[in-house]
Amino acid sequence: MQETKYIVIKDKEIPVIIRSYKTSKYLKMYFKANILHISKPKYVSMKKALEFVKENENDVYQKYIQLSTKPDTRIKQWVTGETISLKGEAYTINAIENEKQRIQIQAYPEEKTIKITYPKNLNQEAKKQNIDRGIKKFLQYQTQIFLEKEVPYWSQLTKIAYKQFKVNDATSKFGSCIPKTKVLHFSSRLIMLPERVIDAIVVHELCHIVHPNHSKNFYELVRSFIPEYDEINKWLKKNGKMILF
Repeated sequence: MQETKYIVIKDKEIPVIIRSYKTSKYLKMYFKANILHISKPKYVSMKKALEFVKENENDVYQKYIQLSTKPDTRIKQWVTGETISLKGEAYTINAIENEKQRIQIQAYPEEKTIKITYPKNLNQEAKKQNIDRGIKKFLQYQTQIFLEKEVPYWSQLTKIAYKQFKVNDATSKFGSCIPKTKVLHFSSRLIMLPERVIDAIVVHELCHIVHPNHSKNFYELVRSFIPEYDEINKWLKKNGKMILF
C-alpha cells in the first residue's frame, strides 16, 4: 500500500508518494496535481529516494509553488463553494471551523453537499494537509463499502472467481490484478467516478484473471459484460483526472 509522506523544502511541507517498480532502471520524479510522485527501482532505498528530492529541491520547490498558485480546480483548498465528485456527481463543499481538534467529513446525498468541519486557528497550509488526509480516508471508506457489494456481484455474474480485493490511495491506476493470486487492487478514488464506470473497471480487472493481458480475447470478454466498454474507456481517458486533488 502506498503512503503519502511529507518532505520539508524551505517553507513548504510537500506531499510525496514513493513507489518501487521491478522494471524501473532509475529514479523518476514528477507532479500530479500538487503531489510529488517518485518512482524508483526496487533496490533503491526510501532514504536514497528522499535524498534525490533534496538534491533537486530548488526545481521541486519552484514547481510546487507554480502548481499551488495555478488556478487548477483539481488542487483543492477545501473552502466553501468548491466541488468534489462522488459517484460522478458534483458535491458542493461546506467548510466550517469548530472547537474540536479533529477533522470530520459527512456527505449529504440529497443536498449534494459535503460538510467538512476542522479545528480553528489552522493556517491554510496546515488546514489543507489535514483535510487532504481526512478526505482520502473518507473516500477509501466509501469505496471499500461500495466495492464490497459490487465486486462479489460482478464475480457471480461473470463466473470469474477472485480471492480478495484491496483498496489503496492510487492515483496513477484505477485498478490492477495479480492473475496468479487472483487478488484485485482498486484505487480508493473510484467512488468519485460514475457507478457504471466503476462497474467497467471492476469487470476489467476480473477479466484479467482469465486473460492476463490486453489481447483481443480479453477485450471481447470485457465487452460481453459491459457492451459500452469502449465508450467508457474513452470517457475515462478524458475525465479520469477528476480523481486528483
